Amino acid sequence: MSLVNDALRRAQDAQKKTQPTAPGPALRPAEPAAPEKHGVGILVPVIILIVAIGGLILILQGRQKSETRHPMVDAKTTTPTVSAPETKPPVQQVTTTPAPAPAAPVAVVAEKPTPVPVVSAPSLKLQAIFYAPGHSSAIISGKTVHAGDTFKGYRVAAITQTGATLVSATQTNVMTLEQD
Repeated sequence: MSLVNDALRRAQDAQKKTQPTAPGPALRPAEPAAPEKHGVGILVPVIILIVAIGGLILILQGRQKSETRHPMVDAKTTTPTVSAPETKPPVQQVTTTPAPAPAAPVAVVAEKPTPVPVVSAPSLKLQAIFYAPGHSSAIISGKTVHAGDTFKGYRVAAITQTGATLVSATQTNVMTLEQD
């Protein structure tokens, strides 16, 4: 074992003698790199991007809603028309019963019946229907109406894919689109 120990000592001595010293200042050993901090740097652009996308979506939805409320009607297209059926008030018949013959001659004067006023329904024309469940609209006589609106004494009760129902105090008017 002493041979091995002697060889190791000689090798160590040889290394100490052969190590040259570097000219110049002594250098510090390198420090490990500090981890990078992202912090606010990446967070701010991400938040701005999310807000911009949300604003764009709201603008597009607002435009879409306004287009459904005020649709553009092409003047070249012909719109089907529906005429409301005429309703006539019932005719009242006046009957006179002869009075019993009096003892003395009496002149009987027949009364004229009072005329019944004729109420004419305003002319309504269903021109177009824009159907979307929940917010349908129709164009009746040139005016856009929605379910629940009042128009010329009628309340718009319902709008379906093929027609509109108008209700007044005395009558119900169901209007449908005519197919050409």
